[in-house]
Amino acid sequence: VRCRCEGTPLANRDPRQAKRMTLAQAPAPAGSGNNIRRGRFRPNEVLFWRIVYALALALAVVFRSRLDAALSQLWTLLLEYGVAQLDAFEPVVSTLSFLVWINLFRIVDVVKVGKRFKLHPEYDPVEKRGGLQSYVLISPHGKATGCIAIIAYLAPLFVLDLFWPRRQSSDYFNAPTPTFFQLLQHLCTSLFVYDFLFFWPHYLMHASPFLYRIFGHREHHRSHPLVGGEVVHHSFIDGSLQVLANILTLNALQLPGLSRMMHDIVVTYLLTESHSGYDAPFMLHNVLPLNVMGGSPRHEHHHARGNVYMQQFFTYLDDLRALLAK
Repeated sequence: VRCRCEGTPLANRDPRQAKRMTLAQAPAPAGSGNNIRRGRFRPNEVLFWRIVYALALALAVVFRSRLDAALSQLWTLLLEYGVAQLDAFEPVVSTLSFLVWINLFRIVDVVKVGKRFKLHPEYDPVEKRGGLQSYVLISPHGKATGCIAIIAYLAPLFVLDLFWPRRQSSDYFNAPTPTFFQLLQHLCTSLFVYDFLFFWPHYLMHASPFLYRIFGHREHHRSHPLVGGEVVHHSFIDGSLQVLANILTLNALQLPGLSRMMHDIVVTYLLTESHSGYDAPFMLHNVLPLNVMGGSPRHEHHHARGNVYMQQFFTYLDDLRALLAK
């Protein structure tokens, strides 16, 4: 992958130049990306997975009453055992979800089962990052960094809970459990809002060298090619902005408890997937038509270029920027 704004391959650039990879120093059009890397799979593989997703939705329609009952029973159990009543329930769910998704992609890296789907098949993260013993820690940069990332994610929410005990609301406990298709609707809406909200601080951090430096976003851009653990490799301020966007999304939409929990699980997966370095035919950015979602190829290109593809999940704002830049 070449960075047109610098004129040299990313791996050969001076690290001090890589840290300054902002819009101000890279004025290429926002949507330019003809050399985006993709996984090596055939179009009929994508068609196969579209059929699988369609069949899954059809089965959900047929068995929707059983799915709805299972969801209601799950949420009732979480409330009865007191788990969902904890103020820290959602941040703990998000943290555990990150650990699961990061280590899932780490296992894929170690056993090399998806090499043909890698955006950089020549890159072996296990070898490049100190061998198997070093790579299986919480963070690919070491255990200390992983612990710091967890603290950076949880601390703002624990502080918020001290001043705003969200679980005392009767609406939270008495709201009816959403049906399966209501849950899908809630997830689509919350992902859209979260992606929209975080786009703006993300764009500003790249547009301003001062904000890029003072918010520590360059820390998140230090490594390339990407691996799943990079999703939590960021500064405290940078991570807090993502947490804030998540909080604003869930509270603005007034989602029921189960939808909030599933939102945290899905968001953490999609964020990890976008940093995973894999582009598989079953991923949503390939299954959904019309390039609705950008996925890992766009986000990998964002980390290589720095001045393109600011959206986490979707594509419409980045494509609008590209259209306006012409």
